[in-house]
Amino acid sequence: MDTPEQTEKELQVFLCTNCGAGMKYKPGTETMVCSHCNTQNNIPKEELLFVEELDFGSYMDKLESENLKPEKVVRCKNCGSTSSVAEDVKSLNCPYCSSPLVEADIYEERFIKPGYLLPFNIDDSKVISLLTVWINGLWFAPNNLKKAALSPIGLKGVYVPYWTYDANTESQYSGSRGDDYTVTVGSGDNKRTETRTSWSSVSGAVYLSFDDITIPASGNIDSKSLMQLEPWDTESLVSAKDEYLSGFITEKYKVKLKEGFGIAKIQIDSRIESAVCSDIGGDRQRISSVNTAYNDITFKHLLLPVYVSAYRYDGKVYNFYVNGRNGKLVGSRPYSVIKIIFAVLLAVVVIAMIYMFYQQGN
Repeated sequence: MDTPEQTEKELQVFLCTNCGAGMKYKPGTETMVCSHCNTQNNIPKEELLFVEELDFGSYMDKLESENLKPEKVVRCKNCGSTSSVAEDVKSLNCPYCSSPLVEADIYEERFIKPGYLLPFNIDDSKVISLLTVWINGLWFAPNNLKKAALSPIGLKGVYVPYWTYDANTESQYSGSRGDDYTVTVGSGDNKRTETRTSWSSVSGAVYLSFDDITIPASGNIDSKSLMQLEPWDTESLVSAKDEYLSGFITEKYKVKLKEGFGIAKIQIDSRIESAVCSDIGGDRQRISSVNTAYNDITFKHLLLPVYVSAYRYDGKVYNFYVNGRNGKLVGSRPYSVIKIIFAVLLAVVVIAMIYMFYQQGN
C-alpha cells in the first residue's frame, strides 16, 4: 500500500464538463458546483468503514530516511502562513493577515498528506450572517467596523491541520501517601482539635490508554481560539478527497509530527499524574518519581473546516474564526475610543444628576 507521503500531489483542479470553468465543493452537500453555469456533479460516495491510525515510531524512522514528494504551496511573506495552491490560482489574499499573495510567492515543499477531514457544512453567506449578528452586538465598536470586517476579500474558508495521537502508557511511580487524623491538644480555654498527617512510602504502576489526543498544527491560529471552536463532530470524518478541498484554502502544518506528540505528551503526563495520585490514595499524595513507557503510539493527520476573516482596521489586523461545521464563532475586535469617552462622560453626568436630585430632596 502506498504511504501518505508517496502519494502526495498538488491539489487537483476539477473543470466543469459543460463550460470548462472550475468547480467548487458546495458546503453541506455531496456535490461540486460550477460557479459559472451552476452545473452540479456528485462526489462519489465512499463508506468509511474504519479510520486508519498510522504507526508513529516506524513513520518517524521513515521520515529520516525517505524523501517526501514536494507539493506546490504559497507562503505569506507577512505572517508566514503556508497553504496549498491549485493550478488555476494565480493570486489571492492571505486568510490570516489579508496581505496579497502573488505567484512569485509560490514554491515547493514536502508535507505529510492528510488522511481525513470534516467537510465544510455551512457556506460563506451563512457566515456573513453570523458575523453581522456578532458585530451588531458589540459594545463600543467603531461605526465603520462592519464595512471593514465583512469584506468578501477578507473571508476565506480554510482547512486547518491537526494531529491526533493514540498511545498506551505504563508508568512506574514512587511517592508517599498521607492519611489525616485528628488529635486534641491544649487544655482549658486553649483546648483544640488539630489535623495531622501520617505519611507512608508507596510505589506502584498505572496503565492508561489514550485515544485521539487532538493537537492543532496550524501555527497561525492560536490554540486558545481553536479550542473555543470545539467541539468537532469527528465521527463524521471522510477521506481527504480533493473534491472537498476544491474552492477552499488548505493550510499546511507548522507544528510538525514529532513536535505535536511532544505537546500531546503534556496532556498525557497530566492525566498520568492524576491517575498516580488516585492510585496512591489517602488524603494527601506526594509523587517522588514517575517513569513512563509510551507504547503503541499512532497518529492521524486531519483537516478541520474554519472560516477565517482577516481585516485591517486603523493599521491593525483583526481576525474572526468560525467553525465551518456548526457556526460557532470567536474573534477579536477594535474599540472606539470616542464611544468609550462619550459613555464615561454620560455616566458621570447621570451620576451627577442623581446626586443633585438627592441633595435637593434633603
